[in-house]
Amino acid sequence: MASADNPATLSGLAPTAAAAGARGRVATLIRRPVVLFVVLSTLFGVPAVFLNPPLRGADEPAHFLRIYGISGGQVIPSLTDEKGRRGIFLPAGLNADYQFFEALRYRFRSGDFRYRQVFAEYARRTHESNAAAPTFVLYAGSEAYSPLAYLPYVPAAVIARFLGLDFVPMLWLMRLAGLAAMTAVVAYAIALVPYLKWTFLCIAMLPIALYERVVVSPDGAALGFAMVVTALCLRAAEPGEGGAARRALWMTLCVVVKPSQVPFILMETMTRPVGDLVRHWRTAVAITAPGVMLTLLWLFANSADMGAWRMMEGTGAPPEQFNIGWKLGFLVHHPGHFLSAAAVTLAGAYDLWRETIGALGWRDIHLALPTYLALTALLAASAMVRLELDAQTRRRVATVAGLTVLSYGATIFLIFYLAWTPIDATFVHGVQGRYFTVVLPAAAVAIAALLTRAPPRWIAAMLATVGAIVSSVAMLDAIVRSQW
Repeated sequence: MASADNPATLSGLAPTAAAAGARGRVATLIRRPVVLFVVLSTLFGVPAVFLNPPLRGADEPAHFLRIYGISGGQVIPSLTDEKGRRGIFLPAGLNADYQFFEALRYRFRSGDFRYRQVFAEYARRTHESNAAAPTFVLYAGSEAYSPLAYLPYVPAAVIARFLGLDFVPMLWLMRLAGLAAMTAVVAYAIALVPYLKWTFLCIAMLPIALYERVVVSPDGAALGFAMVVTALCLRAAEPGEGGAARRALWMTLCVVVKPSQVPFILMETMTRPVGDLVRHWRTAVAITAPGVMLTLLWLFANSADMGAWRMMEGTGAPPEQFNIGWKLGFLVHHPGHFLSAAAVTLAGAYDLWRETIGALGWRDIHLALPTYLALTALLAASAMVRLELDAQTRRRVATVAGLTVLSYGATIFLIFYLAWTPIDATFVHGVQGRYFTVVLPAAAVAIAALLTRAPPRWIAAMLATVGAIVSSVAMLDAIVRSQW
């Protein structure tokens, strides 16, 4: 009989025990979608914060400026230039660094351009003193966003200003704050949703979803808040579930972060039968009205300014064609123009599909086609989960979730038609696939609610895990290969 004190015996058992312990920890991690999501989002997100070059996120320059303005007290954009365009004064040193990276991003994919050379040049530059006069810089579209869209970033900007950080470390601090906050929000949604935890994980780790968490962008908040609302409403559809106050809070955040998210108020009708909804209409109004009212109040206070001056300069169309009131009158008399422009835009469904999964940078970094196909298949398969609800409730859930998806899509097209599309255009300007990622959770709920049979749940867990890892590796690889 071998002695427990025998070194040979111990050395033989130790690796086996260690391996078994490691396998046990991995198995435990895989069984816990919330923990796995936090680990993957952090593991791949933190390196991406630093590897993704400054201002290479879609509209990141405009969002950086807006956050900097809010952190200095410009909650409602009020500073304008001689043409009435809104903006913010940047200190000379900060503006010099900002303009350096803003100009260089236009050289992307030109010749042998690489950001390792950019940072070498940046290190050799002589940084300007903030003692010089500040420079007025235009927001370029971010003036339309409510301050709530930037909740994770403003405290980081305040801290950066207090510490006197230069542009690059300030941007990195904002990105880290956004990644941490939105990872926490999505983890909360995964913990809340009763049936589609793995599907939510797969959606939240799609290349575009992870990318929007690691750059300065309100899109990460838009997806995170939408996921929480979807999870709460699906949870409330189960008998005995309450949580009206919690739904009111998250519904308000979801709607106010972007006007296009107003259709998410429809999700509240998922929570109970029509008869009960009528009897408890005050509760439904209390949950949905604050977000709508705050959105309307913001649009009024901000004059519904979406930076349309860019479209005026780019298209040469008269200013009234970008005035929402004038455009609504035109739409009433010419509804066919909108429908025709929307149809032409939808004809580009291939590009919209790729962007919904992950077109990174300024829509100029694409993944390989097999990656898009694989991720789409894995995402769809992970949604093959049966909801343990009665047939009537499942029909209601599927109907409401489907209507939410369709209404959201119509709202996106309508907003960009009214605010950005001249009347001689053949398509709707500004519509991008990344705007549709936020309705993937609702679409998954609609699919699952229609299923009467589904594979074992471990299959969904396995497929979602594979999808999350493939997404993360593909995103990080695309950033490094294309830019460094």
